[in-house]
Amino acid sequence: MHRLAKMALDTGEADSPEAAIALFQKYRVRIHLGAGWADTSAGQACFLTALNTSARAFLGGVEVHGDLDHRLTVPLFEGRHVREVIGECGGHAAAVASTRLPTLVIGEVPKGPDAGFCVQLAWDGWCAWISPWQQDDATSFGRDNPLAGVAAAALGVNEAFLHVRGEFAEAGHRVVGLSLWNPLAMADWRDYVGPDLQYLPKDLWLVGLGHLGQAYAWTLAMLPYTAARAHLVLQDFDKAARSNLSTCMLLGSHDLGKRKVRVVAQRLEAAGFEIDMVERRFSSNHRVLPGEPSTALIGVDNVGTRRELDTAAFDLVVEAGLGSGHHDFRNIRTHCFPGPRKPSEVWRADAAVEAGVELSDTYKKLAAQRNDICGMTLLASRAVATPFVGAFAASLVLAEVIRPLHGGGVHAALDMQMKNLSYRIGAPSAPHAGLPTPYLEAERPKLRPAPKHRELAAST
Repeated sequence: MHRLAKMALDTGEADSPEAAIALFQKYRVRIHLGAGWADTSAGQACFLTALNTSARAFLGGVEVHGDLDHRLTVPLFEGRHVREVIGECGGHAAAVASTRLPTLVIGEVPKGPDAGFCVQLAWDGWCAWISPWQQDDATSFGRDNPLAGVAAAALGVNEAFLHVRGEFAEAGHRVVGLSLWNPLAMADWRDYVGPDLQYLPKDLWLVGLGHLGQAYAWTLAMLPYTAARAHLVLQDFDKAARSNLSTCMLLGSHDLGKRKVRVVAQRLEAAGFEIDMVERRFSSNHRVLPGEPSTALIGVDNVGTRRELDTAAFDLVVEAGLGSGHHDFRNIRTHCFPGPRKPSEVWRADAAVEAGVELSDTYKKLAAQRNDICGMTLLASRAVATPFVGAFAASLVLAEVIRPLHGGGVHAALDMQMKNLSYRIGAPSAPHAGLPTPYLEAERPKLRPAPKHRELAAST
């Protein structure tokens, strides 16, 4: 089943999978591309991430309107025309904007936007934020950094989803933002723009290519690599299933039944990355051999694999975990190793034992109607998930790898709640204790005027 629409079953709003899908097919969103959006890698990453993630969440459709006559320069879509990519990623290019659609604006705000939900997606260096539209603040973008573009897109799609679901009365009427240079900064997060992006990881090992792993790969493929691009080792053993289409940013319906590692490898090789594949489970027997990447990004959802990281001997490991229920699926926790505790101390052995699934009245009724208690128990046990949360987590994870290349530190742990970024805690930044991640020089950033920040008290 669609992993986000499943929340309607879990909350009791829908009494069948079909009714849940029908409800989500009422949700629509518009992306307006204003002047200047395509001038930077951050702007292109913001648009592409907003398009990809909203198409997998708003099943009624994603309308794209505005300045569409551009060719893209980010590695994953280099040389492709915007209109072609819109269709490929599940959107619809509109010559005339529909009325009363929730709108995400990237670039300059249109004259007289619809009086309903309309927010700007913005970035400046390592800072990413969204804010209610204001016609006197035409410049919503600053120094180029695609990590911030990805984060801004994820925040914007999340805000629009909160709005259509009616989950949060303030959605669309607040400023939400953070600095990836200092993700724990609260009231003063705008002060941590950070340095220009000069260095990018040269070698990485990605373990797990589902929801999170593909978000990592997507974000890497938005970064301003020159003709020399990273060497990536991709590790996974699973095949793409239909439910993965709702969570995995690099999968399409034509990929069903194929091994995820091969699908992702094909996309990244076409974008110029050097790829090696490992088609087996990650285990305690793993060893990093000379010439292999010593920095790993972990995107798995089981405790057993995380505990095995003790023996892997990577110089730097960054992993993320997400909430799984309809109340907490927006929650994100990241870890960096080496840290004050080993992975086996963070995740105890008894935590790997799965609790029994207790069926709600909705699932009990479905099991009786369909004479399928096993199937409904399996469905009830599956996590609620959506790629706009995965994309935001990916921006946090990649920041932990790229920040030390620019003189910054890493955080042993971070906790974020996308619904309200006021709820974030974590370990203070500390110098990375291991060997540095090998790096390549980034393409020289395109300079734009720094944005004019409006002073709003309700900023997060």
